[in-house]
Amino acid sequence: MTQATTTLAGRINGSGPRGRTWRTAATPYLFLAPALVAVGGFVVYPILSVAVQSFFDINPVKHEGWEFVGLQNYIEAAGDGAVWSVFGNTLTWTIGSVFFQLVVAMAGALLLQQLAGARILRAVFVLPWATPVVVGALAWKLLYQPDYGTINQVLSVVGLSDLKHAWLADPNTALAAVILANVWRGFPFIMVLLISGMASIPIELYEAAGVDGATWARSFRSITLPLLKPMLLTSTLMALIWTFNNFSLIYVMTGGGPAGATDILTTFVYKSAFSSFDFGYASALSMILFAIVGIGSALYIRAFGKEALS
Repeated sequence: MTQATTTLAGRINGSGPRGRTWRTAATPYLFLAPALVAVGGFVVYPILSVAVQSFFDINPVKHEGWEFVGLQNYIEAAGDGAVWSVFGNTLTWTIGSVFFQLVVAMAGALLLQQLAGARILRAVFVLPWATPVVVGALAWKLLYQPDYGTINQVLSVVGLSDLKHAWLADPNTALAAVILANVWRGFPFIMVLLISGMASIPIELYEAAGVDGATWARSFRSITLPLLKPMLLTSTLMALIWTFNNFSLIYVMTGGGPAGATDILTTFVYKSAFSSFDFGYASALSMILFAIVGIGSALYIRAFGKEALS
């Protein structure tokens, strides 16, 4: 058999140099195919579907079928005062929750770092994060109950009956009340990351700082915080995204009330879709929500460094 015939046969059955090259190049994609199909079916397709619906008027209560309206849903959202009010609530909810989560998580991490044999306390502190969202929301709703809730009962016992309040029924206190519940639920995640970050800091750095006469506050500011930056950025970025997209806790505790005082974008989108049945408008709001999260995350990483994803 000639060399040309052998080469041709190798190309046909894939045993030649080019055949081996082709199979080598295709192998990674074959292994990735199931994951790519799953991502396409469960992530990409739903997003594209909502994006398409946002350009149509879809309201089965008013009319049948889909009516193409172009950017009308987005223009309506931009001029809707209720959307801007909800957006303000969302910013207050997100920034307030994550800020206090970070403060409580840092205090808890420092406390557990200093205490010997704190494994039991670590398990106790993680319980809020391990508790199902609906269970935690119902528990806090009972705590805030104006007649027999624990908070008002405690106020009565300590002689502060004048401070008893219908916390979730008052527009002036409802948002702060749900933020407190969200802080309770969210701080353990940040705390666990901070504890792991503190454990990786060499003890020799603190010993050297102590020899040089550095106080605890100076060591915290000059050693702990700089070396915790990657953990701080990662944990706060994830907490911001989760809080911004949170739905269950607020919906269970207040349903967005009273009078929209605790409505955030996610609950507003839900009501637009499943209360008003305006699916086209709700889809446009969903895409706006998606864009805010995506652009906001990119700006956050750009502003504070790539360590947020390291």
